[in-house]
Amino acid sequence: MEVTKVQQACKTTKLRTIFLGYLVMFCIGTIALALFLVLIFYVLMSCGTILPANYAENQVRADKTIIEAGKTLQPDSRQKLYKYASFTSEGRLNEGNLSEKQAQTAWSVTQQNDTAYQFPYNYVKVSHHDKVTVMRYSVSAQFELPILRQYLPNAELSFFAVFCIAFLGGGALLASSFGRKLARKMSGLQQATKQIQAQDLDFSIEFSGVMEIDQVLHSMDKMKETLKTSLHKQWNLERSRREQISALAHDVKTPLTIVRGNVELLSETDQSEEQKNYTDYISESTRQMEQYIKTLIEISKAETLVTLRAETMDSDFYLTKVKDQIIALAAVKKISVAFAAYNLPKTLYADPVLLERAIMNVASNAVDQAPEYSEIQVIVESVEDGIQFGILDEGSGFSTEGLKQAAEQFYMGDSSRRLSGHYGMGLYITKSIVNLHGGKLIIANSTQTGGGQVSIKIPLRSLPI
Repeated sequence: MEVTKVQQACKTTKLRTIFLGYLVMFCIGTIALALFLVLIFYVLMSCGTILPANYAENQVRADKTIIEAGKTLQPDSRQKLYKYASFTSEGRLNEGNLSEKQAQTAWSVTQQNDTAYQFPYNYVKVSHHDKVTVMRYSVSAQFELPILRQYLPNAELSFFAVFCIAFLGGGALLASSFGRKLARKMSGLQQATKQIQAQDLDFSIEFSGVMEIDQVLHSMDKMKETLKTSLHKQWNLERSRREQISALAHDVKTPLTIVRGNVELLSETDQSEEQKNYTDYISESTRQMEQYIKTLIEISKAETLVTLRAETMDSDFYLTKVKDQIIALAAVKKISVAFAAYNLPKTLYADPVLLERAIMNVASNAVDQAPEYSEIQVIVESVEDGIQFGILDEGSGFSTEGLKQAAEQFYMGDSSRRLSGHYGMGLYITKSIVNLHGGKLIIANSTQTGGGQVSIKIPLRSLPI
């Protein structure tokens, strides 16, 4: 990995300063908005578009004089900002533009005084002979146009509503702008996190210019360097371990070759039928060990399995061969094997050597975990679009941790596995072989036997290229 330098911003700003800047901007904008609306309000008032708050009161005073002089009012004029109701001296409604309910309210509030106030209206009572007129008006600025007065009866409240809407809208825009800016400043943090997660540690951290964010980025940069050092050590350790495994495998090949040669010589001597069977088991086991060592060397060197060499095989012949191997393996520990096959096709398409190795790895684990004189069940059956090889034992089963990690490289679930000579490669190699076939390795505990249940499922026809 090449060493990169950290790109640090020349100048940093506190997050508080940025926030205060937006707050000052918001306050200035609010004050400017208020002054602007006040200016517009007074301009419209000076043009006559908005009538002053005492306009209706002045109209009432003028018309009060007319009523007292005994003249007739014309309150329905478009410029009249008040409403009225005319009563007899006994309080019977004669005429007016107030509704009956509004007229009764106007009559009742002016019984004690000629002028009265009941929110939000002012009332003025004028008497002439046996006729009583009550005028109702409000002290507020109003629009000169009647249609505007109909929908916006109070000009001041209308401008205040505009101010509130603009205030909230401006606040939302500034908040959105602040959020976008903060997101841009934090983009370097997000990018650094993604690259560290991907274990891509050859990158330069771009600082944001915000002190608080840059402090986090400084910490992440130190973490990145520490992680890089740690990963270097881990990778070197893994490489050293692979080299040791490869060297050990090469060393084992020599005595294994001697064993195989002696077995071949032994097979040429005169032997009883039983001795020939034992010799054949030794020869076949030697062959398997050579294949295992070859695979182990290839895995340790390239971290991948050899190329898949799939071919069409006779199902009965192949399964009989596998069955004999499992029975021979279990016989050493005086364990019986119950073999069952259901609905199998006549032919299988797989790599015979790799598939046999995978099945025997699972069977070997089952034999190691099963107690003496117990039984191992081997069930081969067609499932959906594949074929499944299931092996169940009567041992203690997998632990919770083992169910998750049993197929990981070098995983040894308990001390008994180590003592029996296991190094955590069996199920790892099995899973690699199954994946190469495009299948699935299923690790579980059997509800039937209480022991482990490992199933190899491979597709029946198509295999990955």
